[in-house]
Amino acid sequence: MKTIEKNLHHKPELDSWVQQNLNEAKKHLALDAENFGIRGKPELLEENIKPYYNENHHFFHGVLNHVAKVLQPAILISEVEESERITARKIQGLNNQFIAEKEKESQCAQSLKGKQAYHSKFKLPIAWLLLSVPLIADAILNRPAFEAFGYSYLESLLISLIVAGGLTVLAHLFERIVNVGKTVWQRRAIAGSLLLIVFVLFYYLSAIRAAILTADAQSSNTSIHFSGLPFALLSLMFFIVALAINRFLFPNAEQRRNMRELQQLQKELAEHIDMRKKIEHEIEALKQAHEELRQTNGSIYVYGCKLEESIIVAAQAGLAQWCKVNMMHRPDNGRPHCFDSHEYPFHFNRHFKPIDLF
Repeated sequence: MKTIEKNLHHKPELDSWVQQNLNEAKKHLALDAENFGIRGKPELLEENIKPYYNENHHFFHGVLNHVAKVLQPAILISEVEESERITARKIQGLNNQFIAEKEKESQCAQSLKGKQAYHSKFKLPIAWLLLSVPLIADAILNRPAFEAFGYSYLESLLISLIVAGGLTVLAHLFERIVNVGKTVWQRRAIAGSLLLIVFVLFYYLSAIRAAILTADAQSSNTSIHFSGLPFALLSLMFFIVALAINRFLFPNAEQRRNMRELQQLQKELAEHIDMRKKIEHEIEALKQAHEELRQTNGSIYVYGCKLEESIIVAAQAGLAQWCKVNMMHRPDNGRPHCFDSHEYPFHFNRHFKPIDLF
């Protein structure tokens, strides 16, 4: 929990008002003691000083009541008690959510232990990249064949990439298409037919490419004749490499399904962890807010206690001063019996009582 700095509450205007009234009380009780002393009151044998100091005591008690009226100790206590109840109720609800999220998190973590990925999340895009690279490279080499049909450089390049994309898809689906056959010979016939069609396409493009290369060589006075067969075989080799990559490196359906399930579990686990941390932060924020209120109200309450104590001390000191001034102005120069008591004869109804709430 974040540490809260404790600052004692202070109201300068209230301090000034209390001090002003205590000074007035000091002046008043001096005059009051002098008046009683001149008249020889209290009597020397008087045991009860209350009737003579009662007015001064009520003045001090009035100052005490004003402090309570300004600082409202009952409200300070009720706010903290209400905040404690509300905070406890909210934290209980959040703790229930925390336990539920923790259980879900444990379940996901347990499920993940039994879900081992057949490959990393990068293997699938890498497999697609390796699958398409040789076919794209071959298509780019065959780009002049499309340019011979009258297309511009960019158009022929785009057509080459489209052909490469189609061959990539065919290489990826090749095994599925072959497995359509119900018998071994049917599957062999389908595979052979597909390879033958691909080879014919490659040979056609390679023948055009070879003718272009031969024409370029003749224009340079070089007697070289290019055959399309080697180029066709090279293209076919690239296609077979793509088939091998798809067969041995590309994740199969079960592996891809396992990967999706694994990623879903990892996503759910991350969500539960985030939710658990969010709940922890909410609980911490509630505790922090309650602690701040408790510290603030507690500081005001302590401030009120100190003001009350200073008023009570002033009243007790005022009684001692009253007795001293009274004896100074007595015509009999005596000391009444009621002055011998060292206990303050009145009770203060304190509003700020020591409690454990703060």
